[in-house]
Amino acid sequence: MTLTHWNLNPLLTGLFFELGIIFLFQILVRRIWVHPGHDPKFSLNYQQGRLKVLSVIYFGLLGIYFEYATIHVGPNYAFVNIRMLLLMYVVFFIGQQTAYIVLALQFLTRIVLIGGTQMERSLLFLVFYAVIIGLLGVVRHRLWTSRMLTIIVTSIVFIPLFWLLVYVMHFPIQQKITLADMYEQIAIFWVMDIVLYFAIIFLDRDNRSYVQRVHQATIDELTGLANYAEFATTFNHTYKSSRADNGQLILIAMDIDRFKRINDTYGHLGGNRVLTTVGTMLREYVGNDKDISVYRVGGEEFEMLLTGMTMDMAQMLAREIQVNAENKTVIYQHSRIQFTMSFGLAQLRDGDDEADHLYDRADRMLYQSKGRGRNEITTDLQEN
Repeated sequence: MTLTHWNLNPLLTGLFFELGIIFLFQILVRRIWVHPGHDPKFSLNYQQGRLKVLSVIYFGLLGIYFEYATIHVGPNYAFVNIRMLLLMYVVFFIGQQTAYIVLALQFLTRIVLIGGTQMERSLLFLVFYAVIIGLLGVVRHRLWTSRMLTIIVTSIVFIPLFWLLVYVMHFPIQQKITLADMYEQIAIFWVMDIVLYFAIIFLDRDNRSYVQRVHQATIDELTGLANYAEFATTFNHTYKSSRADNGQLILIAMDIDRFKRINDTYGHLGGNRVLTTVGTMLREYVGNDKDISVYRVGGEEFEMLLTGMTMDMAQMLAREIQVNAENKTVIYQHSRIQFTMSFGLAQLRDGDDEADHLYDRADRMLYQSKGRGRNEITTDLQEN
């Protein structure tokens, strides 16, 4: 069916169209959330970070398409209903700011496609939908005690008023509609609204469940650091990128000295308290720095990946962590636990044909630190 003959009036067609929009958005959400080297602490929040950018681009392009279709096919009731549905759900689920950005893109599309010949009508279009977004925002903030209640009230009260306004003003549809048309479109909106609501709720829960599973698969729950599986993925990805770009890559292998003695003396819960303390300390060094990532790879062993740093900078960082660990006192059942850490540093070399070559060298440096009496820092610059 070509665009010029496309008619969305049949309810079934409209339902499949809106569900397709939501399912495609879900696929994109999952794709952008999970990718090599992603931050495992990243949460599923549609109003922040990458997901907000995705939402603006996705629904912005959709809005541009609607403007193009409306101008080339001609305004019709179904486009108005679907536009209102998506606008309502963007405001409620993603944010009012995103809805205004989408509206601005639609307005600019109208100007580009029809020029200044209908500027007065285009400005009326802008004001009309801007007011709707504002009213939806007010409803959301006043009634957000229950998402379902908010949508029910909006659909039962706001939508009939909207279509009554369309019936009286003949806008944004130029043609005059009858009362029968108005009743029919209200009923169609309600049916599509019910289906869309449960589809979005299902997909949102499914996405959040998926995020939780990914989190459990990549995060060490005790320390809050990424685990070995995440380290292996990120390390290989970073190694390949650094080799391709001739970038600097340094791996710091570290562990807690005489950790078995800590476990034997204070029990595993005391040892866990030390691990938690180290995890918190290491996360503080990472912060929002994209050039540093840290992992618990097993037991009392940790790995830190540094990109874009010199060996001198890496040694300074290792020294800071070493001193910080020395000065930490872990309180457990009225006991004061002191601990130290050993470090092995290795930087990427031209001869490292595999990521394991760098990993093995950092591990060797760590064991040299242990052999030198522990609480030491050894770099592969010292290796003959």
